[in-house]
Amino acid sequence: MAELVVALDFDTAEEAYRLAEKVRGVVPWVKVGLELFVAEGPQIVKKFKDMGFRVFLDLKLYDIPNTVKGAVQSAFQSGADLLTIHLSGGRRMCEAAVEVSKSHGESMKIFGVSVLTSFAEGEVPGYEGKLSDLVELLAKGAAQWGMHGIVCSGHEVEKIKAMAPQLKCLTPGIRLENNAAADDQRRIMTPYNAVLLGSDYLVVGRPITKAQDPKSAAEAINAQIQEALAKRGA
Repeated sequence: MAELVVALDFDTAEEAYRLAEKVRGVVPWVKVGLELFVAEGPQIVKKFKDMGFRVFLDLKLYDIPNTVKGAVQSAFQSGADLLTIHLSGGRRMCEAAVEVSKSHGESMKIFGVSVLTSFAEGEVPGYEGKLSDLVELLAKGAAQWGMHGIVCSGHEVEKIKAMAPQLKCLTPGIRLENNAAADDQRRIMTPYNAVLLGSDYLVVGRPITKAQDPKSAAEAINAQIQEALAKRGA
């Protein structure tokens, strides 16, 4: 079952709350990223939980294993349901994060960031191969290190699911049309195509938050999700 996550990329709690209220009951998840978390602190997570949302805390942690372990523990205490760390931090860092999750009954899932969807081919420093190959390599690590899921573009989901079906795929860079303005996102995909390929979570920001009617925009995305699930027979 694929689920919609609205990215609340605002710098004040008031703006985030207003948008969340507009899509309440239509969108099950909200994403709290660096901009909002740094501005408002961990109490913002509790507020959204009290509103009935599940919270994806997108901090993309990357540090020495012990520091990441402590940060994951703090994220759990905030009430987050899902947290991101960078897979490029390596096995020891990732396993330290998963260890914290397991100590709390895995009630907060740990997802590994592969290659940011803002990267196009040839833009990753020091890497000249195909981005899909790099994502696949990192996905193998995620599967071996006990991660619950991986953050990847819709273009890489099918390969990941074939290689490691236990990994959930969380997909940013979602746009309502394939030829939509991508802003700083480079590897984009429609909700329908992403779910058809196997995405489990769709992270959508501006197509909802900048829409004249955010609720209607979210409902349109949910309709594409349901259409794709029906096509898959899910």
